[in-house]
Amino acid sequence: MTFRIHHILFRVALAVVSLFTLVPSGYAHSGKARFHAIIDTDGAADDLRALCMLLGNREVEVLAVTTSEGALPPAESAAYVRALLDGFYHEGVPVGAGRPTGAAAPVWRAHSRQVNWGDTLPSTGGFPSAQKLIAETLGNEEEKVFLIALGALTNVYDVLQENPALGDRIDRIVWYNSQAEPLTGANYEADSVAARAVLASGIPVTVVSANPACPLVVTPSLLDSMAVVPTVYARKIVDTHRTAPLAKLVDAGHLQAWDDLVAVNLFTPELFDTREISGSVTSCSLPDETSAARAQAEILAILRGKPDMESRVFYGFPIQHELYAADVVPMVDETIARHGPSEWRAGVLTNELHGHLGIYATIGVKMGIRAREYFNIGVDDIEVTTYAGHNPPISCMNDGLQVGTGASVGHGLITVAESAPPRPEARFSFKGKTLRLVLKPEYARRIREDVRKGIELYGDLTEPYWLYVRELALQYWRDFDRHEIFDMYVEEESISEL
Repeated sequence: MTFRIHHILFRVALAVVSLFTLVPSGYAHSGKARFHAIIDTDGAADDLRALCMLLGNREVEVLAVTTSEGALPPAESAAYVRALLDGFYHEGVPVGAGRPTGAAAPVWRAHSRQVNWGDTLPSTGGFPSAQKLIAETLGNEEEKVFLIALGALTNVYDVLQENPALGDRIDRIVWYNSQAEPLTGANYEADSVAARAVLASGIPVTVVSANPACPLVVTPSLLDSMAVVPTVYARKIVDTHRTAPLAKLVDAGHLQAWDDLVAVNLFTPELFDTREISGSVTSCSLPDETSAARAQAEILAILRGKPDMESRVFYGFPIQHELYAADVVPMVDETIARHGPSEWRAGVLTNELHGHLGIYATIGVKMGIRAREYFNIGVDDIEVTTYAGHNPPISCMNDGLQVGTGASVGHGLITVAESAPPRPEARFSFKGKTLRLVLKPEYARRIREDVRKGIELYGDLTEPYWLYVRELALQYWRDFDRHEIFDMYVEEESISEL
């Protein structure tokens, strides 16, 4: 036994030393997003790839997605984007539809319509105006905003025409266009008037273009590399590109990184050869095959994200089986695969904080992670009002809410409402938007009945009872799906009335 303990400690110590060796000295981060972005898309397949890259990386906070004329008409692409966001459970990221420009439909519109952005497509009506959504987002956001433009520049042009002062709220526009000198390409031609006006506005603009001499081709081997990235965003890219109509284009070597180069430029501008066109406009493209190869690796790195974005002490989060209790080990891999590493991390930390494996503490974790997922945000960004009260067992939910969201008592971001009786419910507020989550009655009833059974069998608060509760908590942790166990209520946002 002594040898085994020493052996495990040696392995853990070696792993820690290795991690510190890999991390640059002085490496630290706040856990906050580096880029606060509005993404404008025309609904093409390369836009889907770029959106997946940016949505899945915690260094980007996607404030809104708008649509412009291009591969699809704006209202149609808005429906596709909404389906994509809802498929990732990012229902709280707003979508706005731009105005049609009357540009001729590109030849790739037919196959763009066949790409599966989501399982269910909503109506193409009912979306707020892209112009008004961008204007409201710029006006309400504390940080300066990156505008990631993957189509025509119509929407930002309309915003600036209505209120030129909002240009000061834009940090930079990063726009994909086939060529900057002279201006040619589908995104320019979809609204050339808007493009010329925005480029002359004085707002910093980076025009990203592919280099025909060293194209970054979307190959089957690149998809194979994406397939091993364990995120829903990488999986979405792979699934759409291994099925019709994109699979045939991949096999033919037709698909290249076009609009997705904008995401690469955002993270690693040093890979690009940059030329100044005017005082506020620069043009960039990959200069050679070496840079193209590095850009391919960067696409994978963006999809993977940083493993420590939610941690302040660990670099990544330890999941080695030998570090866990014997009854937890069998569920580690399955639970992470089903619910993701963020929920696992929060569940482990909550139960350590809580002092025992608690049922309602686990419910709080799942509720907090679901709220963050809804808004697609990291930790420490959300205000929480909990209705779980101050008395166990329901109040135990408050521990899970704090760890799951980062809205701790110390940060002043969580409030326990003085409600009677207490109930498994919480409200989450983020940038003027509010989500309320309530544990569904059938799950609350199941928990009450299971706990009552334990009291009848073992007595209240006895050692056998706590062992029984531990077993229940592990079972709920593994089996309860955060996407199924809560009723969700959304307060109306002002933008929906515009």
